[in-house]
Amino acid sequence: MKASLIFGLLLALLPGVTMAEKLEVHEGDAGKELILRRHDILRVVLPSNPTTGYSWSVVSFPAGLLQEFTHTRYNHLHHHPRLAGGGGEQIWEFLAVAAGNTTLKFSYARPWEHGVAPVKTKTWKITVQ
Repeated sequence: MKASLIFGLLLALLPGVTMAEKLEVHEGDAGKELILRRHDILRVVLPSNPTTGYSWSVVSFPAGLLQEFTHTRYNHLHHHPRLAGGGGEQIWEFLAVAAGNTTLKFSYARPWEHGVAPVKTKTWKITVQ
């Protein structure tokens, strides 16, 4: 949050630079093509339940087009964050830094289970203008 505010203020102070837009996508938006402009922020929000051992991870990262703006974080969706079985959401933010086309892909799996297919995958086609 603090980094987002500082970044926005820096962009506002630079002559000829417009404020960045923020696009938020969720699990149901997977498969859609996303169009961003340079300096836009892409926020990916995926449902997660770490008590099951599963978590989301970035499978393909569009190096050069997007830069990870904030590291993944987890938000509990229940009033009692230590409640066994309580789910939440994992959140990533990426900054569009260069024009081009790419794919951003996430998988939902148990990180210690090697050779096992993920339970879910989510993919977005991204165009940065």
